[in-house]
Amino acid sequence: MITWMQKHKKYLVVTIWISTIAFVAAGMIGWGQYSFSLGGGSVAKVGQVLITQEELDMEHKRLLDVYSQSIPSFKDLDTKQIQAMGLEKSALRMLVNQALLKNLALDVGLGVSDAEIIAEIQKSKMFQKDGHFDEALYKKLLQENHYRPSAFEDNVKNALLLQKISALFPKATTPLEQSAFAYPLRLQDRAFIKILHAKDAPIKLDEDALKTYYQAHKSAYKLPPSYTLVALQIEPSKTPPDNNALQKHYQTHRSAYMDADGKLEDFKHAKPKVIHDLLQAQAKERALEQYLALKKGKLTPAEQTFSALPYSQEINAHIEKMRPGEVLKPLEYQEGFVVLKLVKKSSNALKDFKQARQAVLEELTKEKQRAWLQQEARRELKNFKGDDIGAISPEFQGSIQELDPKQAKELISYIFKRPDAKGFLVLEDKAVLYQIYQQDFQHALQNQPYLEEMASDLKAQDFDRALVELLRSKYPVVIYAKHLQE
Repeated sequence: MITWMQKHKKYLVVTIWISTIAFVAAGMIGWGQYSFSLGGGSVAKVGQVLITQEELDMEHKRLLDVYSQSIPSFKDLDTKQIQAMGLEKSALRMLVNQALLKNLALDVGLGVSDAEIIAEIQKSKMFQKDGHFDEALYKKLLQENHYRPSAFEDNVKNALLLQKISALFPKATTPLEQSAFAYPLRLQDRAFIKILHAKDAPIKLDEDALKTYYQAHKSAYKLPPSYTLVALQIEPSKTPPDNNALQKHYQTHRSAYMDADGKLEDFKHAKPKVIHDLLQAQAKERALEQYLALKKGKLTPAEQTFSALPYSQEINAHIEKMRPGEVLKPLEYQEGFVVLKLVKKSSNALKDFKQARQAVLEELTKEKQRAWLQQEARRELKNFKGDDIGAISPEFQGSIQELDPKQAKELISYIFKRPDAKGFLVLEDKAVLYQIYQQDFQHALQNQPYLEEMASDLKAQDFDRALVELLRSKYPVVIYAKHLQE
């Protein structure tokens, strides 16, 4: 909390203003009924400071807005799912921490004058007209949002007070602290490596080994789903319609025959398209008749079973979602339409050994190769002689010998997570043996200003935690809202 205030002082008051307006613009939302034993409508009391229901509602709304803007799927959650996240308790914890600081401010004599509040409000561009504060605009904006000026001004007062408190605790770190934070990051190793290849494994697999493996893992070798379908394909007529029918279709669907300038094409120029459209419309009518007849059981066409669906990607997607007995309404297919009925679907059939043999061979080979790599790496590790790859650090980017950047990064991460000077890592098709022969703290760090800021932030976070714990021991926290009690 203090860390954020110290880092973003100039935005603190504006943030509270925006949060306030966002809250009231959404309406005075109630977040449930509360049972109070004390407090006269307050949800909590911290030392001398009361936390009101209105403050909690506003902070809760602010957190909801933050989550909604930062998490794309948040808007899809229902009320129960949102409540399960405990955002209301999080909002109360933030208000309690702020109240602890307000108590400290009271004890050390910090305060905010009316003049300071007025000056801060007058600086806000949202209340300015032609570059100057407009009191009428200020009152109008708050009134339109059903927000009391006194409550808004209290928010500004709180923000200014928190600014003053945060100024008491500088977050600067000493050179020694900066050095101590960065020291582990300067660690680098110098190592030898040797690469063993899976293709060098002396593996011979006979049919019995393959069959035994198949029997143990046959549930993993499934046939693609098969679909037994009734398919009725309806094509447009080869005989062009008579001229009267074409003229009628043209007049009924005039909007379909506009040129690029939005003008109606004359019948002569539009006629080829009119013929095509009318034939398609007639084919669709026949397809709908076939659909109804098939659905009512008046047709008994031949069934076909497919392991690979032969239609378009869109039609295949429809079929995959169908239930046995379901009939699809006519879908455009090729030059006409198709009507489909799913008779049955089989998705649990297993491949027999012959069908699965190649996949079994590949899987068992990989398994044997990996076992060989493990065994060979252990055998050679004690006395292997490898190539010097020079200095490496956790920040290393790029390739190492035949290792691509991803494999190299995996190796380096593995090395720096283990205390041993020697070891090996088995990758997909190879094993890498390594031996660290030298270690120092000479690695040149990248982005030094960022590391200094991180060290400063970590120090401030530790200070924040210690301060809050100290203030909690000094100022009692009482939660009146029973469902918010920890």
